[in-house]
Parts: sequence; structure tokens; C-alpha cells
Amino acid sequence: MPLKFNIMSNKSTFKALLSAVQKIYSITNGKILDDELINEMRIYTPPLMNFYSIGHFQSIVLSLYIECALREVDVDMDKLINHFGKDLTVLADINESIEGLYEKKLISVVRNDFTRTVNTTLHQQYELSNKAFNALIKGDSNLLETIKPDSFMSLLNEVKELFRKRMNDGILTDILTDEIKSLLETNKNYPEVKWLLSWDNLNKYDLAILLNITINHLEGVDVVDIDTTLKEVFSGYADRVKYKKAIKENINPLIKNGIIEFDSDSIIYLNYVKVSEESITILLGDFKESIVEKFTPKMGAIINPNKIAYEALFYNTEEKEQIDLLKDALSENNYQQLMCSLKESGMKEGFTVLLHGYPGTGKTSSVKQIAKATGRDIFMVEIEKIKSKWVGESEKNVAKVFEEYKKCKKNYPLAPILLFNEADAILGKRFNVTSSVDKSFNTIQNLLLQELEDFEGIFMATTNLANQLDEAFDRRLLYKIEFKKPKEVVRKKILKSAFKGSDDVLIDKLNQYALTGGQISNIKKKLLIHNILKHSKMDNHYLFQLCEAELSLSKSNKNPIGFLKN
Repeated sequence: MPLKFNIMSNKSTFKALLSAVQKIYSITNGKILDDELINEMRIYTPPLMNFYSIGHFQSIVLSLYIECALREVDVDMDKLINHFGKDLTVLADINESIEGLYEKKLISVVRNDFTRTVNTTLHQQYELSNKAFNALIKGDSNLLETIKPDSFMSLLNEVKELFRKRMNDGILTDILTDEIKSLLETNKNYPEVKWLLSWDNLNKYDLAILLNITINHLEGVDVVDIDTTLKEVFSGYADRVKYKKAIKENINPLIKNGIIEFDSDSIIYLNYVKVSEESITILLGDFKESIVEKFTPKMGAIINPNKIAYEALFYNTEEKEQIDLLKDALSENNYQQLMCSLKESGMKEGFTVLLHGYPGTGKTSSVKQIAKATGRDIFMVEIEKIKSKWVGESEKNVAKVFEEYKKCKKNYPLAPILLFNEADAILGKRFNVTSSVDKSFNTIQNLLLQELEDFEGIFMATTNLANQLDEAFDRRLLYKIEFKKPKEVVRKKILKSAFKGSDDVLIDKLNQYALTGGQISNIKKKLLIHNILKHSKMDNHYLFQLCEAELSLSKSNKNPIGFLKN
């Protein structure tokens, strides 16, 4: 990393240090570092010894790092051996000096991408630290002083910086964990550190893992993916696998002592851990209450309203009236008034909507545009995550969805929309039980019905198969908006919007195909791709072929796809 020169505060000191470095470097270059040469350097090393508070031999070694830093030359083992006359017998003394310079933070580790364990400092590449360099060019030894953290929060900031160096600069695991352990040992006066060090069975890796998760919690992420945390601590893949195995088998001391815990007892959540409530109270104390959690659900994805692109949607008259009603109802002022009125009337504060009907008519797009217009996030459930091959897991997953939605309500400024998109596979009619699959499906249905009975918030579901819904869902869904194929006048608006600049004759011809908005959107995309690849303008004949293809596809796909039973 190139080092930048700053304005010097003591020019004479800087010059004296540079003069000493240049003389030591030039005299020792290519010569065997024997006792005679070491003694000869005693007339040059005092400025470095006094400025950096180091020994005579350390000053000789540091001169090499300073000279190379000024010239932006790397210092590896070959450089060390060649500079000091290729004499291997002196390596033990050099190694000892490097360790001392590193402990004083006068040199720092250079990025290293290999993952094997480094047994000696000579196998690791170092460079002059920024702190040592800045003090040198400013001629100010005060800049070498290490400022101790004034609180446990300040200490965590230093640990966070070490994790940053681990990921960005590639420092190895043992260097990271040794630095963290040293930082804790030198700040034993803080109650939080005393508590951390009181666990005799926690090694330096356990402490690093725990502090990593704690920092995440402090930043609002209370549940972390253990794979991400292990990657930020361990440079070796094998070490990550071994540590993760110990966690999952409940033999890791952090888990055994209840310091960290799994987010759920469900099999699929054994990858997610958090600091236990008791541990967080000890480590963060009063800061705990001021933390704003950044909750991220695992059963789906959050869609931010600001990330939703505006889309012009066109509806038949009946649909437009109901969509406009939803937008008005979900604007925050109206929504709060409605919820208060429901509560005063002894009703559940739930707003449930089903958008059903013909495919490609804008059901999902309508939900997104409503969210954008009202400033609400969407918690879009991934239906495939609910269904599981494990007995009983699907039922737990249903409960998990609604549990996560409650957390989302607490963590977002406006009540988000819980969206079950294309929910045909889990909203179908219940069966007469003839198999374990039937039983599982009926259990899921019963749980969904119960959750909707007690639901408080905004629930929306889209489906193409409303006639396949269980009748029990009917009274639990407040609004049921049917999306029919767009009428001729509406289709014309969609076509004009999609093919701006086209004349009315072409639009009228296209309108005869009775396409849906989704089909028109597909045609527009395919036409754009064709025009880019073929470097040609829109060809009406090809456009009509695309229309025929869309209609042919819809006719050949009459059988609905869903969780249905013959």
C-alpha cells in the first residue's frame, strides 16, 4: 500500500532519522551481520533507539523496513537474507527483533492470501506500520503512543477495525486472535472484559467469534449466519468446517455455556446464532436498549418501496375502483384511523386481501405499486421455503413466517405488507386424508387459517386459482379482488404505453389478439432483444408472430400448476 507524506512538525528530527536510516542501510547492504558490523552501527542507531524506544539491533532491522517503505519495496524473507549477506546464522536474532517490532506496532502484517499456519515471523511478510511512518515524517514520537480505549465500546471499535483488516488486508487468523486477546488482557479493568476472561474454557478463537457476533448485535443485526462470522475470523477453510461442526454438535464452549444460542431449534435454522439475552445484558448494558435492530427475515425477502420501479398499470373499471380503495386505505393516516376504529369495535386489526384471476393481469405488480405509493416495505414469502421434506418442518415454517412478520412490524416505520405471491401451492382445498402428504398439507392449511384468524397487520396473497381455495379462507380474507382479462379499451391503453409512437392502425391490429398486460410485456421484451441483436427497427410481421406465440403458449398451458389433487 503506497504511503503518503504528510506535513512535518519537526523537520530536523525527520532529517536526523533519515540520515541514520540511510547510513545503516547502505553500510549493512550485502554484508554479513557479524559482531564487528553490529558494533560499528552503534554510532548511527541512537536517533532510532531514542525515537522509537527500541534496542540497538532492532534499530538495524527497522532501518531496512523504513528504507523499503520510502522506496515502496516489499520486505520478504529473501530480501532479509540477501540484505544481510546471505548469512542464515543471523536469522534467529532477526526473527526475535521482528517479533519485538511487531509487538510495538512499528511493523504490520502485509496482506497474505495463503491459508496455512505460519510458524515463524520470518515466513510472514511485514511492512513499516502507518503509525511508525507518520511519526517518522512528522518527527513526532508522541504519535507512537497507543491511546487506550476509554470504554468497552471503544474497545469494540478497535476489535471491529481488526476484523476489517482481517477481511481487507488478509491478516491471518492467529494474528487477528492474538491481537484481540492482547487487547482484552491490557484492558482487564472493564467489567465486560473481566467477564469475558473469566471463562477458563474459552480460547482466543471463541473470544473472537463472540466479539464478532456482539459487534453485529451492536450494529442492529441480532441474528448472524455462522458461516459469515467464521469467514471473518478463520482464514482456513478446514478450520471453519471444524469450528462449525463443534457448534452444531453443541460441544463448542460458547454454546455449552449458553453465551450464544441458536435462533431456532428447527433443523434449517442451526446456521443462525445470536448472543444470549443474559450475555448481551452483561456486554452491552445500557447500550442494549438504544440498539435499533435491523431485522432480516429468513422465510422470504424484504422489498424496499424505494427500490420498486414505477410501473403504469391499467385496469378494468371494477378492478381500478378496488385498487384505488386499497391505496387510500393503506396510506398511513387512513390506515391508523382504520386500525383504531377496528380496535375500538373489538375487531382484530388485520387487513387481508386476495388478488386472484387470470394470469398476467398485474396482480403482483399491483401489490408492489400499492407498496410504493404508500411507502410500505413488502415481506415477500418464498413459498418453497415453507414446504419441507422433513416431517413437521412445514408446519413450523408456517408459524415462523408469521413470527418473522411480527418482528418486521416492530423494525420498520410503517406496517409492512406480508405477501404470499403465487400462493396456489399452499392455499388450496383441504383433502380427505389418504397419505402423509395429505395430512401435512391439511395441517398447513389449518395453521394458515388460524394465523389469519388472529392476524394483525397487512396480508396479501396472489393466486391464479381462486376456485381451488378452501372455503374457510373466504371469511378470513377481507377483500377479494378478481383480475379479469383486460377489456378492449384497457388493452388499447396498455398497448399504447408499451409501443409508444406506434400509429392507431397497428395498435388496433394488436388489440385484436386480446392479450393480457403480462403477455404484452413479454412481447415488448422479446422485440427489444431482437432489435438489439439484429440491429433493425421494429418489423410488424415479426411483432404479429410474437403475438401468435404468446397466445399459443397460453392455450397449450391450460392445466393449472399447483398443489392440487385429482
